[in-house]
Amino acid sequence: MSDPEHRLPAELEHKIFELAAHAHSKSIPTLLLVARRVKIWLEPILYSMVVFCDLIDGHVCFEPVQFSSVIQSQEISEHVRRLFASHELGPHLDLVLASCSAVQNLALDSSLWPDHLLFLSTMPLRRLSTAIANAFPAITLMDRLEDALWEKWKGLALIPNLTHLAFLMQKSLAIFQGALDACPALQVLVYLYFKGIVYEKIHLQPFAQDTRFACIPAPPFASDWQIGARDGDDFWVRTERFIAQRVSGQIDRGTFVLQEDFMTHFDPSGSLWAG
Repeated sequence: MSDPEHRLPAELEHKIFELAAHAHSKSIPTLLLVARRVKIWLEPILYSMVVFCDLIDGHVCFEPVQFSSVIQSQEISEHVRRLFASHELGPHLDLVLASCSAVQNLALDSSLWPDHLLFLSTMPLRRLSTAIANAFPAITLMDRLEDALWEKWKGLALIPNLTHLAFLMQKSLAIFQGALDACPALQVLVYLYFKGIVYEKIHLQPFAQDTRFACIPAPPFASDWQIGARDGDDFWVRTERFIAQRVSGQIDRGTFVLQEDFMTHFDPSGSLWAG
């Protein structure tokens, strides 16, 4: 039995364990075994960001079957704020999305399906990164996207907390206008373009004076999500800064193209970044 006189003050002990957990999350499962009080302190940190692949160096890679069992506890599932749901989840995806209703930052490395929109509509979702070819049945990869109508995309309005929305391909003006009109919380609408690919700026000109709209180079998906999940300057933050400069007058309000030099590994087959 330990001598109480040799124990650190609870506040200091708590702080030490938190620092250790934030410094190297892979150590958290071991630290949870130290004592019940440590488990209570560190579980919110462990489950605050959940990934199922080796996406983030030093971060715990969760095992789908075990995680699916654990999150059936509401106490645990409510800790999950940032979730990278990779293909490793397989048949567990629906259960994970249904249980983790507190997620604010969600990335799916597989396509979003219509049934998933019901789960998303219950989340306090701020950021969504996914391919949406299957999310809206009327959209197929064979569609002439430049002729696409807002009617095919209006399901986006089912996400009530949608504030940031980005398209990886140039869509019709109707899509952009529909999103700006139908998503009342929308603050940022981005067209992501590929370095070296010519985009038709003239078709985007009608949005030049709408400071919510910006056109920027597409960043690498996984690494940029990692930066954002760790509260770093991902492309959303850079876009927000660019928009703030337009609003304040530091940059001409009619300048909506942000020129930066990025390498990218996006698949240009109809992906969507939204948040």
